[in-house]
Amino acid sequence: MIFPIPKEEVYAKDIYKMKNYEENTNIVYLYEKYRKGDADLSVKTDLSFGREEYEILIDDKGITVTASGDEGVFRAITSLGQLIERGKGILYFCKISDSPDFENRCYLLDVSYGRMPKVEILKRYIDYATGLKYNEFQLFFESLVYDYEAYKDCTKDFQCYTPDDIREINEYCRKRFIKLVPYVASFGHLKSWLNLDRFKHLRVGDDEVNTGTINPFHPETMDFLDGFYQSLFDLCDTSDVANVGFDESAGLGLYQTEEICKKEGKEKVFVDWLNKVADHVREKYGRRCQYFTDMIHNFEDEDYVLENVPKDGTALIWGYDPIPTASMERWCMTLEKHGVPFYVCPSSSTWCSGTGRMDVCQFNLQILAEVGRSHGAVGYMYTDWGSGDGHNSFPVWNFYPAALGGQYAWNAGEKQDNYMLKLDFIKAAREYTDRVVFKGKPISEHIYRLGQYYHLEPQRTPGATSCMKVLKTPLSESVQGNPLYGGVDYLYFGDDFYFDNMEAYMKKAIGCVEDIDFDENYKRQILVNSYQALIGIETARIRHHRASTPEKIDEIIMMIDENLKEYDILWERENFSEGKDNFMNMLRGRRADLLRMKENGCKI
Repeated sequence: MIFPIPKEEVYAKDIYKMKNYEENTNIVYLYEKYRKGDADLSVKTDLSFGREEYEILIDDKGITVTASGDEGVFRAITSLGQLIERGKGILYFCKISDSPDFENRCYLLDVSYGRMPKVEILKRYIDYATGLKYNEFQLFFESLVYDYEAYKDCTKDFQCYTPDDIREINEYCRKRFIKLVPYVASFGHLKSWLNLDRFKHLRVGDDEVNTGTINPFHPETMDFLDGFYQSLFDLCDTSDVANVGFDESAGLGLYQTEEICKKEGKEKVFVDWLNKVADHVREKYGRRCQYFTDMIHNFEDEDYVLENVPKDGTALIWGYDPIPTASMERWCMTLEKHGVPFYVCPSSSTWCSGTGRMDVCQFNLQILAEVGRSHGAVGYMYTDWGSGDGHNSFPVWNFYPAALGGQYAWNAGEKQDNYMLKLDFIKAAREYTDRVVFKGKPISEHIYRLGQYYHLEPQRTPGATSCMKVLKTPLSESVQGNPLYGGVDYLYFGDDFYFDNMEAYMKKAIGCVEDIDFDENYKRQILVNSYQALIGIETARIRHHRASTPEKIDEIIMMIDENLKEYDILWERENFSEGKDNFMNMLRGRRADLLRMKENGCKI
């Protein structure tokens, strides 16, 4: 009856009828109402309980909540609210004993690849995370999405988050016992900033090439980063840590860093810079650092780095597709061996797909929880990325994965041999999503179906669906050999057998959604992304045949025009205008390709 499913729950047939029942089951409201007790509920303190551990007992005397402090009471009220809402004040006798598997349970939201949700939408994310018992929230700041006090001239011409927005979000998190952790990329993932004339001299690269990596040896680099830190860190006082990134630092060993990396090794350059950043953040701001480990696991001397990372830091191990997921146990064992505290970081797998890749996501969420718990992970970070497709996937695709991630973060369940799918968790996550988001309509199953069409593609692509990947590329250009696309090229892979099956599958799945009456906004979000997948399928077919008919080209152009109009409307409802064109320009590009085909006898 409760989600995330608790560690222990036992129900009886007898009922307790509440004296002060109210329909308002907002978690913060209920916490303020019940934290000191009332006619229905008494609060007991037991200091032997963990910080978020709680017990709920409902019997003929009423409701008793036991916890060690306010945080445990809040988690108990989060669970109790579900019972109150579903029973409308009539509660079955029960005893619920519960505590988290992972001390830190983070929701990381990407706001840097196009989609910048308005503050009220960020609050919706936080409310949803609260109900799922997440206790940490991060916003991925990479590009020019925040009005840093130190660099106001860089963002003066467009919309972005302001210090007042962050203060508001920080306080919103505080009331929900969530830590707002600032995220400032401090090695890689700085391409947007290092493209600016003012900062080009700080990048690893030259006048033409920007690796997105900052030069750790330039004397101005730390001052540049500190401009970010001093503009953001103090606003996030619900936490005492900072995520400094360090992932995908592609410039390490190139250009300005090449000679010293050859002399001292990439490992030493990496870990020395990590320690320098960590020391600065600790000494000036009193914060411990989080850092991603993908670079570390790819070094020849992984052990050297892990022996020298900041002692008070926390490593973040990520891996999303099946192959890196399969490597996760080795990585966790390595950090455990070195005594390095770490989070496991699965993802939604919604980027570069339009409709997600739901089975990849389910597998990733479970395996990382299983191996993370087995090897002593101190945290579980659900990551909601946008990647390089303009973050076109609307939030509706993340409700179910975030719910399932919340389950695994709180209670990963019994350890299973061979890591079989935990179908009870999957079923419960879908039911929770349908009840909380879709007001009881069975939409999660349809979201899952739409997120499975890529199984019919002729070629699997790491981190994407093939049709959405090639949608980014002009029809006249080959995608063959580009590692970002997994080597896919529909000149050689696939034929109408695949395209016909994908088209039929998606049209049938779309039709099922169109026939259901549910929330208008979420329904339109599902459909606009699903039709984008259809456009991807149709353009992939043309790419394969290198030709089409005037009628088919006109049909696809009409689909694109309708999709652009709908995408614009839905985007403006929830997001800043900045970034909207990132994906729309890809569609406009394919529209222009199709018009050129008509001028060329319908041939590429």
